[in-house]
Amino acid sequence: MLYSAKRNATRSAQAAMAACLAAAVLLASCGKSASSENATDPSTQPAVSEQAAPASSATRSANQSFAAAVPSAGPVDTAGWVLSPPFYAAGDEPFWKLDIVDGWFVFRRSGLAEIEAPLVQPAQAGGADVFDTPPLKVTIRRKACETEQGGRGDISAQVVFDEVEYDGCAFGGSAGVSPEANAVLDALVSIDACLAKMEEPALVTATYPREEGRTAVALRTKIGSMFECGVEPDGKTIAFLDPIEQRASWMTRMRFLRKGTADGTKCDDAEEVRSGDTVIGRLLTKACRF
Repeated sequence: MLYSAKRNATRSAQAAMAACLAAAVLLASCGKSASSENATDPSTQPAVSEQAAPASSATRSANQSFAAAVPSAGPVDTAGWVLSPPFYAAGDEPFWKLDIVDGWFVFRRSGLAEIEAPLVQPAQAGGADVFDTPPLKVTIRRKACETEQGGRGDISAQVVFDEVEYDGCAFGGSAGVSPEANAVLDALVSIDACLAKMEEPALVTATYPREEGRTAVALRTKIGSMFECGVEPDGKTIAFLDPIEQRASWMTRMRFLRKGTADGTKCDDAEEVRSGDTVIGRLLTKACRF
């Protein structure tokens, strides 16, 4: 991933601070040859103190919309962490994803701009790793977790942004894909069963759990008709396929086009969804016509 303007701004601020600090040291050295009256003059002290202010303060002043803590100069010590990097976390209601990219947390939510914060040394609190790195607070805890979409794990994750808590699960490794792509991968067998039952091209617009352990898949046809497909816990047996008269906003979270379904659809900005090295379909943007 290319560094964003926010990351570049932070690093530029760090470089400026380093230059200022060096200048302050040089001035202090020159001052030793001055008279004792000038050396003890209190009016000369605040300038040096101001130049030695933490880099994070300079970053906040330069960009009030991104108040970020500055990572330490050396690598963080990962010994004893609940989950050593690389790792990622995800949750739903709404869909969200947290990745580690080039030493930065990258927090993504469906349809919203990504939020970035530096990866810092976590504090230990009640057996959890707490990364307090404004504008994010990330807590990783060894505790069983389960998401609304049926995802399960042994390590829970919580991201706090703008006083809103996002709960989910954390997993080892890297996964630079969107939350929608993860939802597709988790429900791929059910998606295929529903598309086969439809017997006509359709977009997958949501997947979500239903009663009795079933998985539901929301579908939209080329003419705009909506259907809800329910799949039994075995992932293959169709429990129902019903037209939807009134759709809810959460039933149109995505526009997934399975490979082999209307492959001629043009969408240069579509996100490829992969299972390993195999492309299984694309997530179309709202600008793409189906």
